[in-house]
Amino acid sequence: MKTISEAGEGMIIHIPRQDGRGMGIPFKLATLWLQEALGVDTVESASMIAPNGVIDVRTYAGVVGILKFFEIPESCCINLATNNPKKAEVFAGNGYSVAGYVPMLIKPNKHTKHHLKAKQDNLGHRGLITEE
Repeated sequence: MKTISEAGEGMIIHIPRQDGRGMGIPFKLATLWLQEALGVDTVESASMIAPNGVIDVRTYAGVVGILKFFEIPESCCINLATNNPKKAEVFAGNGYSVAGYVPMLIKPNKHTKHHLKAKQDNLGHRGLITEE
């Protein structure tokens, strides 16, 4: 919200039911339990229980629908607030382009560092963990 305020315009779009990489709260809770019980990371735990090994079923197509609803032109310069560059693919596939990324700054702690590192190393997320 601070970034949008500083820019003078922007949107925050929240798509419901995206928990557990689109598979819901029970999936998310199961992956958290596996992480705790087996000492595996988020990617490993999701892979253990994901149907057909697909650990993320989100499409983000709803975001494009919202942009079209508000008549945001494809020529609009989009700065996407995310650490996940794969989210930009849905924009390109629908005629929009992402001019840049505004990273979500998450300071790792002893409880989150392993999780964030797994997302960065295995899922292509950017800027979550800097090398020490």
